[in-house]
Amino acid sequence: MDLRSSPLQAAIVRLEQAQALKPFGLDMKVLLTTEATGGATSVLMAWHKPGDGPPDHVHFNQEEIFFILEGTYELTVDGHTTTASAGTIVFIPRNVVHRFKNVGDTTACLLDWSLPGGQDHYFKAIADLAAGDGFTGEKVMAISKKFDTNFPAPQRRSNDLNR
Repeated sequence: MDLRSSPLQAAIVRLEQAQALKPFGLDMKVLLTTEATGGATSVLMAWHKPGDGPPDHVHFNQEEIFFILEGTYELTVDGHTTTASAGTIVFIPRNVVHRFKNVGDTTACLLDWSLPGGQDHYFKAIADLAAGDGFTGEKVMAISKKFDTNFPAPQRRSNDLNR
């Protein structure tokens, strides 16, 4: 048996120990940082009030996994929409446009893994921007692009062209 030591340290993180963030007005906790996993992943827990959720977006350099802990979400992944509740896991490969929204009447909660890590850095940068007094759409888009969260232009339907 080969028992080489790992450059990484094992981690046990209790929810109350996790770093709290408030990006986009959301309650979020960083359970595993990108650094703690040697860049392999980052793991976040996020709470969404009814109606909350991001618009269509895509990651070109990361896969993403959601695991719904509480509540009901409407998920659209690669143009397919479904409603999902606690116990549902969702894998989103890189280059796939996706969005989600809490469609329930109560706060919903999910775990979010990014592979490789990095989403913790993105949401910390957004939370830091929001905590200051320079929060603008242009700055949000620059941070989003830097951290591989890209918002494609909305697709126009053919009947929209006649208006």
